Amino acid sequence: MKLGDAFTMAVPPRYDTPHLFFVISDPSKNSGTFHIVNITSDYIRAGKECVLEIGDHEWITKSSYVAFRDAREITPRLNLDSLVGKLITMQKPLRFEILERIITAARNSRSFRKEFKRFL
Repeated sequence: MKLGDAFTMAVPPRYDTPHLFFVISDPSKNSGTFHIVNITSDYIRAGKECVLEIGDHEWITKSSYVAFRDAREITPRLNLDSLVGKLITMQKPLRFEILERIITAARNSRSFRKEFKRFL
């Protein structure tokens, strides 16, 4: 995976609904470690720190919100690449301007963990 990649992944508990995730830190600059954020339509859960609209990514069909509180750190040991084609389906990567908007919002976010911000 690389900075700006987008993918859908089935998540617990039932693994039946794919959720959209974006890679927002660069694994090539962080010894293979990177951070992903989930996109949701639930603004109460996610807050409105970063709103995405139709056209920001082809998978987004209505106003959606970056769930910084649910961001995950992915280390080389977790090897997400091995899940591509199984639990993960790669999507079209983010356009640069949308990626930059998300990263800027993450830097300013109260919900994005402080220890993750140094990777941005």
